[in-house]
Amino acid sequence: MRMITVLACFAAFSAQATGLKDFGCAAGAKQQQPGASLCLPGRTLTLDYQPKARTVSIAVNGRSHTVERIDMNYGPELIGMERYIRFLPLALQPYLSRNVVLFNSVVRSSGGEGMGQCGSGGEMFVNALSISDAKVKVLGKVQVESCSRSIFPDHMENETAFSAYSIRDGRLAVKFSNYPEVEGSPTGILSDDFRQFEFSQTDQ
Repeated sequence: MRMITVLACFAAFSAQATGLKDFGCAAGAKQQQPGASLCLPGRTLTLDYQPKARTVSIAVNGRSHTVERIDMNYGPELIGMERYIRFLPLALQPYLSRNVVLFNSVVRSSGGEGMGQCGSGGEMFVNALSISDAKVKVLGKVQVESCSRSIFPDHMENETAFSAYSIRDGRLAVKFSNYPEVEGSPTGILSDDFRQFEFSQTDQ
């Protein structure tokens, strides 16, 4: 059974995306799909998914970097979830002082032809991206939704719903309606290395 890290219970505040203005972009900026751009002091980040090439790229001030290549037959467009590839809102970016930004990525759960056994399901991740060097780098990624592993966040009906996300003690937290081997509806705190969720027994 997987070890669960016990954390102290921290005060939390919830944040929910309210549209493009939540991304720090100037009024009158070109309207794009929600979450496609993140405007920071001195930097504008733009996220782009190309279904034909199956690549996720992030441009920093116009310079593009490929951050993920998706295997054939696993593209999120096959299950209508490509719009979930997006930056988290500014209110859910607690690591900006460390030059780390968070974005969601999605792949299809199964590469098979059938719609059963999660053939129509998705695997969603939160990625932590370092933008401090000339070449951007994904430092870590964790699953926030999974058909194959039965991971389900609370209230993630659409690509702009972030009611399950919050910030605790300067770290991202996600409340789940189900998480493997953790009872109840636990809240996971993103670990310092961005590679796993840590759970407090008092939150279950």
